Amino acid sequence: MGKQFVDGYRGRIGLVATAPGNATEADFNRYRPEGVAVMTTRIPLTSSTPEGIGEMNQQLEAAVRMLAGNAYCDVVLCSSTAGSFLDGRLADGERAARLSRETGCRVITSAQCMLAALTALDVRRVTLITPSSRELNEVECAFLNDAGIDVVSQGGFYLKSPREILCTSPEEVAALVRQADRSQSEGVLISCSGLHVMELIPRLEEELGKPVLASNQFGLWGCLQTLHLQTGISGPGRLFLHEIK
Repeated sequence: MGKQFVDGYRGRIGLVATAPGNATEADFNRYRPEGVAVMTTRIPLTSSTPEGIGEMNQQLEAAVRMLAGNAYCDVVLCSSTAGSFLDGRLADGERAARLSRETGCRVITSAQCMLAALTALDVRRVTLITPSSRELNEVECAFLNDAGIDVVSQGGFYLKSPREILCTSPEEVAALVRQADRSQSEGVLISCSGLHVMELIPRLEEELGKPVLASNQFGLWGCLQTLHLQTGISGPGRLFLHEIK
């Protein structure tokens, strides 16, 4: 066995992130365990609509291959939640499996991590919070319903511009969660890797009395699970006390 990496001796995570923001890598670097490295590449997103996400996905595979080969990653996360749910569960899973085979690196997606997190927490009825367009929200609801998840209430900012999403503050997201959540919901799902919301999770869980999931949170959790690293002290929220079922 050769010498260990100085940068990432316990594991190397590759992120395929959207170009407009840096919430994902900021959250990953804040909460990653010691000895885990995070390498990021970006693909352009010009519109938070099904059409814009589809155009972005055309550059996804090249970005994955670069991280898998040139950044020596152990796992690559396609971190755009919308990018991974857009074409449905089957297509998302098949693409991740094919890229894993072709690159020799485990490739996972945000949507896969989202469903694994909901399963780990036994959550089947959710409040869905997103900043994206109504059309994209409809696609996500269909994706969740296909996976057996009931969206009992929704809250959205209904923004098509990634620039506007980047101007959405954590306080605005928290207010929307409080407004949209319903007692029938078993958990809150904040779906967008561009939002800075990780720090909200413990406070909202205590206030609402239920699990709160967010894209960068369950993305990091899924990467650490893939690296077989204990997650109990590596991130916020009830999720990090659970293993993948």
